[in-house]
Amino acid sequence: MPHTKEEKAAYRQTPAGQKLRRISSWKYQGIICDDWNALHERFMSTTHCEKCDVLLTIDRRNTRTTKCVDHDHDIKDRENIRGVLCNACNINDNCKNTSGVPNVSYDKRYDRWRYQKIVNRVRHCKTFETKEEAICYKYEYECCQSIIEKDSRS
Repeated sequence: MPHTKEEKAAYRQTPAGQKLRRISSWKYQGIICDDWNALHERFMSTTHCEKCDVLLTIDRRNTRTTKCVDHDHDIKDRENIRGVLCNACNINDNCKNTSGVPNVSYDKRYDRWRYQKIVNRVRHCKTFETKEEAICYKYEYECCQSIIEKDSRS
């Protein structure tokens, strides 16, 4: 670990230093996670908002598209991450996901679970009686989508 002020400043500019600062910031914000390395990898590899599909940035000057980890402030005893969103969706609390799985959320108006994802700027939405049904559908649908994308590239 760096000891002098200059060494610490230099370390903060490295990928390892940036990762440490980002995770520390998430902890300070109240984010609870079982695997911080996996969350950081997910954060870094996510290129589009999991809610509105806008291209994400890390640039703080364009606050609308800045990449954020959205979490449920009411959950204090277990993992509370809802998704990697743009700042606009995060601030507007457009992601009411209490399932812990991206794109699967509970719709209080209809008392049902919902899977919703935007693919190629088209919203795909389906509702379910149980959270488990919605999660199963999510993985089936996204698996099929990845096969379709591979076929279209061939």
